Amino acid sequence: MPHEIEAKFKVSDFRAIRRRLVGLGAVYLGTDLQTDVYYDTPDRGLLGEDKGLRIRRTRRLRSPSAADRDAIHSDTRALLTYKGPSGANDRAKIRREIQTRVDSPQALDEILTALGLTPTLTIQKKRIGYRLGSCTVELDELPIIGRFVEIEAPTTQRIEAVGRELRIKAEPSTDHYITLLSRACGHVSDTCLEITFDNCTDCKSA
Repeated sequence: MPHEIEAKFKVSDFRAIRRRLVGLGAVYLGTDLQTDVYYDTPDRGLLGEDKGLRIRRTRRLRSPSAADRDAIHSDTRALLTYKGPSGANDRAKIRREIQTRVDSPQALDEILTALGLTPTLTIQKKRIGYRLGSCTVELDELPIIGRFVEIEAPTTQRIEAVGRELRIKAEPSTDHYITLLSRACGHVSDTCLEITFDNCTDCKSA
């Protein structure tokens, strides 16, 4: 059963983190604009059970160099992802994850809608990806809540080690971006259902 083990750290700037990643020999994976559309039942049953189902569309903003590209399997087709409830761990989020690429997100949307699931929330972020050994380090920028370093690794201990190597002083957070956005803006998931850079130009964190 595949599991995702990750934690995120709030930061004010990416410049020092990027320099340290380069110094550690991390491989640059590219910079993307990701748009995630979450689906749920009319009574928000998935959210209530701490489960998630989304379709992710990716637009490549910057590609890796030719040398790195040869070593990277880059697939920007839409991605369907299911995530199960988070396990009990205050240092990293551990949850079941199942995902697959899809050729037609429009057809998949129709299938999910026919099954009684509807789009409930759209969240956009800019993501700069790196591979550091067995870990993935992603520098995420979102509307309203700002910048985060997200580290995914085989173990919680490895996440903590990478955090120290990158000299991140913030405490790890296991909260989902939906939770962080809802705390920052009470309209998220209520009257504001599209958290995108165009829609949130005047929004500020609480």
